[in-house]
Amino acid sequence: MMLTEHAQAMRKWLESEGLLERPFLDDWELQSIQEEIEIAYKRQCQTSVAIWRKGKELFYNGKISELDHRLNCISIAGLFGDDCIPVIDVLK
Repeated sequence: MMLTEHAQAMRKWLESEGLLERPFLDDWELQSIQEEIEIAYKRQCQTSVAIWRKGKELFYNGKISELDHRLNCISIAGLFGDDCIPVIDVLK
């Protein structure tokens, strides 16, 4: 358990580093993301996926080429080949 002073100092340090805290997604948001990913995969249309990695928000653009339920990752075919993105990191 952290003291409030420590928590405030950590937030200030994260802001100065330009890092973001991992956002909390509730069940409704997770279900919405899952539906959008499935629709984009079935239609094979260009999509943009935002992920959270190491305190930063990254974006991937391309077509979803594979949904791997065994590894829990999404493969996105972009300009530089396929990128495998863990489902747990997807924000929108």
